[in-house]
Amino acid sequence: MNRFFGFLVFFMVLSGVLVTSCKKDSIFVNGDFSFSTDTLLFDTVFTTIGSATKHFKVYNGNNGSIKFDEIRLMGGDNSAFRLNFDGAPGVVHEDIEMYGKDSLFGFVDVTLDVNGGNYPMVYLDSIRFTRGNKIKYLYLAVWGQDVYIHNRDITEGVWPTDKPHLVYGYTAVDSAKSLTLLPGTKIHFHKNATFLVYKGSLSVQGAPGNEVVFQGDRLESFYDEVPGQWYGLRFVEARPSDIDYAIIKNGQVGVQIDSTATSAPNYTVEVKNTKIFNKSYFGVYPVAGARLKMENCVINNAGIASAYLFAGGGYNFVNCTFANYNAPGRTTPLFVLQNYFKNGNTIYVRAIEEALFANCVIYGGQTNELSIDLEDHPQMSYTFDHCLIKNSDVYTDPQFLNCLWNQNPNFVSIEENDFKFNLPSPLNNNGSSTYATGSDIEGTPRTGPDIGAYEVN
Repeated sequence: MNRFFGFLVFFMVLSGVLVTSCKKDSIFVNGDFSFSTDTLLFDTVFTTIGSATKHFKVYNGNNGSIKFDEIRLMGGDNSAFRLNFDGAPGVVHEDIEMYGKDSLFGFVDVTLDVNGGNYPMVYLDSIRFTRGNKIKYLYLAVWGQDVYIHNRDITEGVWPTDKPHLVYGYTAVDSAKSLTLLPGTKIHFHKNATFLVYKGSLSVQGAPGNEVVFQGDRLESFYDEVPGQWYGLRFVEARPSDIDYAIIKNGQVGVQIDSTATSAPNYTVEVKNTKIFNKSYFGVYPVAGARLKMENCVINNAGIASAYLFAGGGYNFVNCTFANYNAPGRTTPLFVLQNYFKNGNTIYVRAIEEALFANCVIYGGQTNELSIDLEDHPQMSYTFDHCLIKNSDVYTDPQFLNCLWNQNPNFVSIEENDFKFNLPSPLNNNGSSTYATGSDIEGTPRTGPDIGAYEVN
């Protein structure tokens, strides 16, 4: 037994020696290293708002290992940038080893302080990599922009245009107040923020090529076409308001109008020469008695419907393009007209006081893009006049006058939200001069007139 025990001890010792002798020690070489980029450039970010995180890689092209004595963010603790290297945050990282033919990741984000200026600023820093007497720098650069901050505030008057506006939570035009937005006003919204008009009045006075722009506050190129970044414009029992030459994009809803009025002498909101696109729910969403007038507008890509006209009201749409091609998972027709709502098992029907849709395009990626869902009511008439509509059921009812069905409009580029049309197109010269607007969304005089927001001569 003792002899067996002695043999076992000898075997274990020998095994340990063999294992130890087989362990590969790092062989450090005096080779070079490289970066995936020499400058990590950030898109414009607003002061006080953090950026998305960007990354870079450090490559060791040598067969042997290299070791960095130090990797240092040169701006130190006061830098606007923050560094995370090889999974660890910090300004300084020491004795970092890279095996041969290996790479390491670095991650950087940035938050800028307010600088009190109206113009974009550039902020620079660098990361220094030190190996003995070898030093290399990876440079960091970001453009920053100061903003006017609106955080759950009540507003009125005229907003300045010298720098963008940033909304947290909401900004509200309260009862009997009015707000004017001039050409070139840029408004950005933090996550879920809302532009609320509550019993007040909003006048958006953009100009061709100098529109008033409503969008999210993430300016990195990744977010250019991402819906749902903020809520939208919401009018609650509002006084008559108007929107002219605006771009409303990347929210949950474009324009929502809530009203409990059974009758109104004027339209709640008039929208002209405006583009509304990339919405996770609705492009335009008038609810329960709201009155909406639209001319020369393009409403494209909404997760549920580009136009959801809900529970009665008044609608006058002329020379508008309602499209919906790129909303993934959409099952609802892009254009819905409905005069009721349900509360449990009870159905409440509201009057449709006006429903004129003239020279409009209703076209998208589904077979059926029009839904008319009406309960009996004395006031529920509607008219589609000289419209191009995509739908498997071709309606011959008298409410459809001189409409075209299921003919490809030949848009220039649905991927790039360009809803002009190439010739030949059924939109060309097939509109009604009775309802045609004097010029199109770009100011081109209507001579045909054409169907939709654009006149192509």
